[in-house]
Amino acid sequence: MKRRHSLSGRLIILFICVSVLIALTARTGFRYGIQGEFRSLAAPHLLEYLDHLGEEIGTPPNTAAAERLAQRLNIDIQINSNDLLWSNSGEILDPERLSFHSHRLADGRLVQFSHDEHRFLLRLEAGDSTILLMTRERLGNGPLALIIGATIITLLLLIALTYHLVKRLFQPIETIRQGVARFGSGELDHRIAIKRRDELGELANSINSMADEIEAMMEAKRQLLLAISHELRSPLTRARLNAELMQTSEPRDRIITDLQLLEQELAELLETERLGNRHAKLDLQPLEPGQLIDSVILQHFSTATINCKHANDSLSMDLDGVRIRLLIKNLLENALRHTPDSAPPVELSSRIAERRWRVSVKDYGEGIPQEHLTHLTEPFYRVDKARQRETGGYGLGLYLCRVIVEAHRGSLNIRSRPGEGTRVDFSLPIDRDVSANERE
Repeated sequence: MKRRHSLSGRLIILFICVSVLIALTARTGFRYGIQGEFRSLAAPHLLEYLDHLGEEIGTPPNTAAAERLAQRLNIDIQINSNDLLWSNSGEILDPERLSFHSHRLADGRLVQFSHDEHRFLLRLEAGDSTILLMTRERLGNGPLALIIGATIITLLLLIALTYHLVKRLFQPIETIRQGVARFGSGELDHRIAIKRRDELGELANSINSMADEIEAMMEAKRQLLLAISHELRSPLTRARLNAELMQTSEPRDRIITDLQLLEQELAELLETERLGNRHAKLDLQPLEPGQLIDSVILQHFSTATINCKHANDSLSMDLDGVRIRLLIKNLLENALRHTPDSAPPVELSSRIAERRWRVSVKDYGEGIPQEHLTHLTEPFYRVDKARQRETGGYGLGLYLCRVIVEAHRGSLNIRSRPGEGTRVDFSLPIDRDVSANERE
């Protein structure tokens, strides 16, 4: 099974990547464009500020003036020279252990920046003296970690909120997918209920319009098929009556056999179309499944060898007796047709368990290739593409079986392997309203 990729998740990843690219582009543009202009504008003010600091401290440095400047600006000042090592805070910082970043001002003077324990430092050269200007407030690890953590949590919450909004925006896609799946399973009367005035709403309306057209075409086909079948029954009946009046001979018998086959095909064709209609009505009556099976074998297969096993199938349940008999008859005919004389006999098991009637018909014939199994219950499908009469019927038997089972709200399954035979299982629910009686 292929892994499903979330469209909402992929959109969120795309948004994050685009946001990062926008941030990098803005940073690059600011750095090489606005930042250069800002530096040219700020440089005169920085020069004047440094000149003011240098004049106030004096050359050589005056510690009293430096003390007053430190108190007024709320900074720490340290003076290093050959004969003076002074700090207003009493704490002497070794500048050799720090890494300074140099910047040359417009007048050629060199200004150096660094940081120590979350303090920013500015180093100035005044003759033989070195002056360190340091910020006094220190940003501790606790507040910094709290700010970083709060920032990360806020970003995650924003991403989660965005994902929720995007997922809600694309939520109709799942409704459309489920609707298309129901169309594909044959529920052509289903419609996708999406009241949106965007592209997804237009897509849902287009699919609903397509379903309307397909349902209309299928109904027209069904009506045409029923009309043709009804019209053919009368001439077939007259042809068979005329054949019965003919003198007994081998050609007469073959004609009657072929006419009977055509009548059976028409009858099953009409039956499949009736049961395929969701408004079809079953003639449900309380019947014993075991007795139904025995009556079918006695009436149609009295000379055949069939191993029949019953297990607790004498309980009464609501069934359409005529159609269930047709179901059992078709399954047994298929099994006997494909069972050679040298093979073990056909096996039929019937049991009631877990509030379901379960039936299994197994033969030991040539089996069916796997690629055909999913198509066997389609109308007019034949494994033998030559459609020879000796190798099977006309492709409606198993389709009719499936329709009868589904009309009773049951399920049918076919399993087969070449050389090992074929097994057909179906199960019907007990003590439950079934078929179209619920839909009248």
